[in-house]
Amino acid sequence: MTRSIRLLAVSIFLLAIPAVLFAQDPAAAERESYIRLHYSKQEVKIKMRDGVELFTAIYAPKDTTKKYPILIKRTPYSSGPYGADKFPAGLGPSEHFVKAGYIFVNQDVRGRFQSGGEFVQVTPHVPTKQTAKDVDESSDAFDTIDWLVKNVPGHNGKVGMFGISYPGFYASAGMIEAHPNLIAVSPQAPVGDWYFDDFLHNGAFFLAHAFRWLGNNAAARPMPTTDRTPPVQYPTPDGYKLFLDAATMDNVNKTLIKDAVPFWNEMMQHPNRDEFWQKRAIMPHLKNVAPTVMVVTGWYDAEDLYGSFKTYQAIEAQNPGVNNVLVVGPWAHGGWAGGDGDKLGSANFGSKTAAFYRAEIEFPFFEKYLKGEKLAAPAEATVFETGSNTW
Repeated sequence: MTRSIRLLAVSIFLLAIPAVLFAQDPAAAERESYIRLHYSKQEVKIKMRDGVELFTAIYAPKDTTKKYPILIKRTPYSSGPYGADKFPAGLGPSEHFVKAGYIFVNQDVRGRFQSGGEFVQVTPHVPTKQTAKDVDESSDAFDTIDWLVKNVPGHNGKVGMFGISYPGFYASAGMIEAHPNLIAVSPQAPVGDWYFDDFLHNGAFFLAHAFRWLGNNAAARPMPTTDRTPPVQYPTPDGYKLFLDAATMDNVNKTLIKDAVPFWNEMMQHPNRDEFWQKRAIMPHLKNVAPTVMVVTGWYDAEDLYGSFKTYQAIEAQNPGVNNVLVVGPWAHGGWAGGDGDKLGSANFGSKTAAFYRAEIEFPFFEKYLKGEKLAAPAEATVFETGSNTW
C-alpha cells in the first residue's frame, strides 16, 4: 500500500473513531452523564440580519445561583448531537471547562447541517456593509452574540469564542467588527489564507489531501440535515494507481468525486492566487480588534501553521496595543486539544505538553478574561523549544 493511500485510509478511519469509542469508552459515557446531570440544553434557530436562521445548541448550568460567561464555537463540522434530549461527551475547549461552569454555545454556520442559507468556503469578508444582505462570518457572529446576550438568562455579560482549524477561522472572523460583549477569542490553527493553508501550500496543490477532505466535508447539501456526508469511496487500495488511472483533474472530479463538490470546480478554475483566493484571506481584515486574543498552533501542524502565524502577526501589526498572545507547542494539527502531548511519533518531549497547555494556559486564559479570576496574564509568547524540551 502506498504512503498516500495509507494516509487517506488513516484519515477516513479517524473520522469514524469518535462514535465507535463513545460506545466502548466508559469515561465518555461518564462525561456525557455529568453534562446531562448538570446542564440544561436548548436548541434554537437564531435569525441573522438577512433573515437566515442558524441552528444553535445552548448548554447552560442548572445551578442558577451564579452568573456564567458564554463560550461559543461556530463550526461547519456539525454542532450535534441533535435533539433536546441528546448530550455530548464534552463541551468547550477541554475537560476543565464543564465543571468550572460556562454557558456553552455550539452553532452550525450558515449552509451547514441544520442551519439555513448557503455555505461558502472560507466566506470572504465584506468590509463595507450597506444593507442587511451584506453578510459574512463577522456579521453572523455579531448577530449570534447579540441574540444570546438578550435572550439567554444567567450570563455575566462576557462572551468568548474559540475554534480549531476551520472553526478557528470562524473565531478569527468573530473578532472583526466584534460585538462589544465579545471579550476573549482563541483562534487555534486557524485557516488564514487557503492559497497557503491546508491543501494548497504556497500554491502547491496537495491532491490526495484535497480529495479526501473536500470529498468528506464539502459536498453540496440540498436541504438542512443532521446527517454527515457519506465518506468518499476508493475503488482501489493503491493510492498511486487511484490518481494515475484518473489521469486528469477533470476525471478526478467526474469519476471519483462525481461532481458532488462545487468548490472543487471553483478551485480548478483558479490555479493562481487571483481575486478568488485573495478575497478569502482574512488577515487584511483583522483590524480594530478589541477582544483579548490567544492564537495557538503546533510546530508540526501540516495544515494551518501558515494561518496561525500570519493571524498573530496581522493582529499585532494592525492593532497597536491589543492584548494578543501566541502559544506554540510540539503538536500536530489540533494535537493540543486532547491526549498528553508527551510525544509525537518517535520524538519524546519529556513532559505532558498538551495536558499542561490545557490546564495551565488555555483554561486560565478564559477564566481570567471571562470570569475576572485573579490569575497571571499570559506571556506575549509561550513557545515550546524542542530538543531542550522546555517552554
